[in-house]
Amino acid sequence: MNLLTYNLLGLKPKAFGLEIENCSVKAVYLEKKRNKFRLVSCGKKMMPRGIVQSEQIIDPKKLAEEIRILLGSAQPKPIKTKNVIFSIPETKAFIRTIEIPKMTVQEAREAVKWETEANIPISVDKVYLDWQVIGSKGEKEEILVVAVPKNIVDAYYETAVLAGLVPLAVEVDVMATIRSLTGQAENIQPVLIADIGADNTSLAICQNQIPYFTSSIPLSGNTFTEAIQKELGVSWEKAEETKFKFGLGEMANEDVLYRIFNPLIENLASEIEKSINFFAESINSSDKVEKVILSGGGAMLHEFSSCLGSRLKMEIAIGDPLSQIDIRSFPYKISSRDLLSYSTATGLALRGADYEN
Repeated sequence: MNLLTYNLLGLKPKAFGLEIENCSVKAVYLEKKRNKFRLVSCGKKMMPRGIVQSEQIIDPKKLAEEIRILLGSAQPKPIKTKNVIFSIPETKAFIRTIEIPKMTVQEAREAVKWETEANIPISVDKVYLDWQVIGSKGEKEEILVVAVPKNIVDAYYETAVLAGLVPLAVEVDVMATIRSLTGQAENIQPVLIADIGADNTSLAICQNQIPYFTSSIPLSGNTFTEAIQKELGVSWEKAEETKFKFGLGEMANEDVLYRIFNPLIENLASEIEKSINFFAESINSSDKVEKVILSGGGAMLHEFSSCLGSRLKMEIAIGDPLSQIDIRSFPYKISSRDLLSYSTATGLALRGADYEN
């Protein structure tokens, strides 16, 4: 059965969410019944380095095999559906909001193309381009534009097919993370999401699930591990164990872990402040960002949110990817913190469970 058959019969294919990172692959499968999402299965698999490097696929065959293993080992049962919605790293995408005069759809399509060409460092013929109207200002329309180089999307798509999957859609990871953590309710005030992954931290300022600003910084969960390894002279494995066991220590100047991590927290806080200031000065001076939502595995470190909140002097919240999901029938005990590193995959799965709605 192909998509044409689905459309002719009025059926809507369901899909699971798949996130591919440098060192891991994650999958989440949800079902939607009576306007409620239910967690069916999820899984994560660490990968050897070199299969994906700097968010580019180096070995498609090995990656396809890793994906197949992941789906077979998902809990509480394997993910057998072939339909997938996968993510593309924000670092490889161009996300912009632009304004154009009100015009016909055909005229708007051409206007968006030329406006995008002037705002990205690559020929528009070499990207997949998508856009949507997100608001109006007098005689102008506000447009959200997403462009991703074709060679990046094609590599991810071909790998998914190689794994025996049927890609229904592709989405920039930050869009999925925003969907997962901000829910369906209107967010009158903009919020900043800091997704602290293994290899980088993505920052996104969004309002009503629209990203108005995105950026990535090299600080990551691995940065914290490397800092422990260097300062204490221990192995990577021991540094990882120490990081997750003690986090930022006792938040006191005499605490060795606090001294190791404090410069990194300062760096992250500074980047967040720069992002908020840019948003206020260049994008939206009327609505103030007063809240930061943390996601990703790095956000789960002991005292991390408290330390960042003290430095920024603003509300810091741990993301809740379960806010829209019913887990009562899930056979294992699971919490929002358990799923925090799955925020992107969960956002993809939310779209997959509600595909074409």
